[in-house]
Amino acid sequence: MLTYNALLYTERKKLNFSRFQMARLLRINIFSYSMIEKGYFKPTKKQAERISQTLEVNYHRYLEGEPSYPSELPEKKRNVVVRFFYKVLGNLVFKILIAVLAGASVGFMISGFAVNSKLENNTRDYFGQEYLTFVDNLKENGSLHLSATGTLTSPEYRYYEKDEVNKTSKLISIVGSYKDNTVEFLSFTSTYRNETSRLIYTLNTVDYKNGSLVAKYTEYESAISVTTTLSKNEKPLILSFVGGDGMKDYYFEENPEYDKYVEKLSAKYNEYIDDFNFLISSKDPTFATENPNKLEHLMDLRNEGQSNMTKPTIYAFVGRYFGIVLSGFFIFVLAYAFIYGTTKKGEKVYTNTKLEVNVDEVHRMKSDIKIMPFVPETLLEIIGIILVFIGSFRLIFYTASYIGSNSAAALNTNTGQELMQTFIVGMFLLYFIDFDIFLDDKRVLRNIVLYSVIFFCLYGLENLLYRVLTDDSIVGQLMTMATLPNMFGSIACYYLIMLFLFYTPKFITKKKHRFYIYRSLSAIPALYIFIAWFLYNGYNVLFTADWPRELRNFFNGEKIPFSILAVTYLFALYGLRSFMVHKYGRDRAYTFFNGNRFLWIKNIMVSVIILIIGIVELCLKENLTAHKLGLGMYWNILFLIPLLLFYHPHKGPRNIILDWTTLFFYILAISFSYVTVIVMVLSRLFL
Repeated sequence: MLTYNALLYTERKKLNFSRFQMARLLRINIFSYSMIEKGYFKPTKKQAERISQTLEVNYHRYLEGEPSYPSELPEKKRNVVVRFFYKVLGNLVFKILIAVLAGASVGFMISGFAVNSKLENNTRDYFGQEYLTFVDNLKENGSLHLSATGTLTSPEYRYYEKDEVNKTSKLISIVGSYKDNTVEFLSFTSTYRNETSRLIYTLNTVDYKNGSLVAKYTEYESAISVTTTLSKNEKPLILSFVGGDGMKDYYFEENPEYDKYVEKLSAKYNEYIDDFNFLISSKDPTFATENPNKLEHLMDLRNEGQSNMTKPTIYAFVGRYFGIVLSGFFIFVLAYAFIYGTTKKGEKVYTNTKLEVNVDEVHRMKSDIKIMPFVPETLLEIIGIILVFIGSFRLIFYTASYIGSNSAAALNTNTGQELMQTFIVGMFLLYFIDFDIFLDDKRVLRNIVLYSVIFFCLYGLENLLYRVLTDDSIVGQLMTMATLPNMFGSIACYYLIMLFLFYTPKFITKKKHRFYIYRSLSAIPALYIFIAWFLYNGYNVLFTADWPRELRNFFNGEKIPFSILAVTYLFALYGLRSFMVHKYGRDRAYTFFNGNRFLWIKNIMVSVIILIIGIVELCLKENLTAHKLGLGMYWNILFLIPLLLFYHPHKGPRNIILDWTTLFFYILAISFSYVTVIVMVLSRLFL
C-alpha cells in the first residue's frame, strides 16, 4: 500500500503533471500541495476530501496506520552534463590517469622531503674547502658563547678593547655554530660604548657589499633608542625611534632631529670592516693571506655556498608544500572516482526509494503524529553558517594582538573566547544536519576520505610552518605558544563511526559474527577521539611528558564537549533505530523513521544529551584546570536545545545552490584560522 504522499506522487506521474498542475487539479494551494507530497505536512480534512473526490479513492485511509508515515520520493534524474561527469569518473582510463598523477604527486612530495633532508644533514657538501676550514677553526678554537637565555652555546671569535682614560670600549664578535648542518650560520656584531651611549652594528650578510648594516644607537640617561639600516652612499629613509616613555615613532629627513641621529648612527661606520679584518687575522692568520679585506672574502665564500644551495632549497620547498597539496587532491579524486564512478549511465549508487508500505495485521504501528517539528533544516543550516562565520573572526583578534605587541608574551591567548564558543556551537549545528543528510548514504565514504585527506595535508603543512617559523624572534616565540586548528581528524572519525554503525556491506550480512565485529569497529574512531584529547590536553595537567611537536600536532584541535555530543548522539541514534527495527521489522521501521513520531523522539534525545553536557560545562565554567583540558568553556551549547528540539530534516532532492553556498562559507570561515600564520610568514619575509 502506498503512503499518503507517495500516492499523490504516483498519481501525478501517471498524469504527467507538474506540482502546480496537480495542485490546480486538486484545488489545493501550490505550497500546501508541495509540502504534502514531499511529506512535510499532512492534509487537512477538507484537503483530504478534495483529494478523495478528484482521484476517486478513499484517501482518508492513507492518513491512518502505516500509510500515514511519509516515504521518501525518488530523486530527480541527473541531467546530461552530470551523467557525463560520473561516466567519466567510472572510466578505467580516467582512474588510471588519476592514479598515475597521484603517484607522481606522492613521489614529488617524497623527493622534496629527501632533498630537504640532504640540505639539513649534508650542508657541508655545498661549501668550498676554504670556507669550511674557517668555520671548523672557529668551532675548534672559538670561545664559548651563551645566548640571551643562557640555554644555547655557540663558538665565538671575539675582540674586546677598553680605554680607561676616555671611558670607551668596543666588542667585535663573530659567532658560528657547532652543528655541521648549519655551517652557513655566521653572525657579525660590533658594539661601541662610552659613558653616555652605546652603538651596535649588525652586519646584514645578504647585502654586505653595499655595506648594509643594522645600526642601533642608545642613550642611557634619556633612554632613547634609534634603529635603522645604513648603506655606504645613501641616507636611511626612516629611523625607528623609541623615546624614554616607551612610545614608538619614526624620524624622516624633514624632522629636525633626523640629521643628528643619522650622524650618531654612522659614527663608527668606517671602522667596523677594519675591526673585523683585524679580528679574523688575529684569530685565523692563515685565512685569505693574500686578501686584505678578509671579511668581504669570507662573505663571498659563504654566499657562493648558499648560492649552490638555492636550487635544491627551492625544489625542497616546492616539493614539500605543493607535493602535500597535490597528493591530497589527486588521492581524493581517485577515491571519489572509485566511490561514485562505478555507476552506469550516471545513475546514483544509493538504495532505491521504496514507495510501497508493507501493511499487515501483526504489530501494526500507531498512526503518525500530525504535528511535526516545525524548524526547517534550511533555516538551521543558515544559522549554523552565520555562527561559524562570526566565530571565525576570533582570528582577527589574534592577528591584531600580534601586530600590536612587541613580544609574544604580551598576547592574550583568551582573546575572542566568546567567538570561539560561537564557532564551536555553529560547527556542531552544521554537522548535526550533516549526520542526518548522510545517514544510510554512501556519501559518508566520500566525507571520510575528504576530511582524512584535509587533516593529513594540514598536519604536514603545519609541521613545516612550525619548522620554518620557530626561532628566537617574536614570531618564533609566538609559534611556540600558538596552536593551529585542525579538527578535521575528529570530523573524519565522526563519519567513520557513521560508516560502521549505519552502513553495512553485503558480505557482512551473510555471517552474524561478521556483523557484530563490523559494528564494534565503530569504537576505534571513538577511542581515537578521546585518546587524542587526553594526550594533547592532558600532557601538562594529568601527567608529565615532553611530546615532540610533530606528535602533538597529530592529536591537535580536539574540542571535547563537541566530540562528546557528536559521538554520544551517533551511538544513541543507532541504539534507538536498532530498537525500532527489532520492534517493527526493517522495512516498516524505515517507514517509521520518516514520520513525525520518530523525529520528536530523536529530537528529545539529542536535547537531553545537550542539556547534560551543557550543565556539566556550566558547573566547570570557573574551573581553570578544566579549562586547560578543554572543558567548562562551551556552556552556551545549551542554546542549541530549542533549535534541535523542533528541527525537521529536509526531504527529497538537495538544493544544490544552498549546499554549495554552505560549503563556500564554511571553507571561508575555516580559512580565517590560518590568517595569523600568513601574517607571521609575511612579517618574516618583509619586516
